[in-house]
Amino acid sequence: MLKDNFIEELGIEFLEEKKSGVILKLNASKKLMAPNGYIHGGAITSLADTACGIGAFLTLEKDQNFTTIELKTNFISAAKDGDDILCESKLIHKGRTTQVWDAEVFNSNGKKKIALTRCTQFIFSK
Repeated sequence: MLKDNFIEELGIEFLEEKKSGVILKLNASKKLMAPNGYIHGGAITSLADTACGIGAFLTLEKDQNFTTIELKTNFISAAKDGDDILCESKLIHKGRTTQVWDAEVFNSNGKKKIALTRCTQFIFSK
């Protein structure tokens, strides 16, 4: 799921599956920086969307698929070149046709929140 696609291109790594979601890691490398010298908001949002998406995928039945229908990110602080950032997703609502996920992005020592994301997934039959 993380190979030969946009996720691998960004350098997102899977760290852990938890009962309520997953934890992913991303290195804020030079190629992911915005012109201001901090990691681009799109990279952070992609990390959070991926964490929510993998979490949703892990809850699906064999005949189901999903797609993101709404995504909102609040940026709290920033990461600089070389920082490792983590993202933990948590399932907030699991309905028949929608799921709501929250994701928290923070630096690898867990002391600095970088962003909070809410993601709604549409669940449908294949």
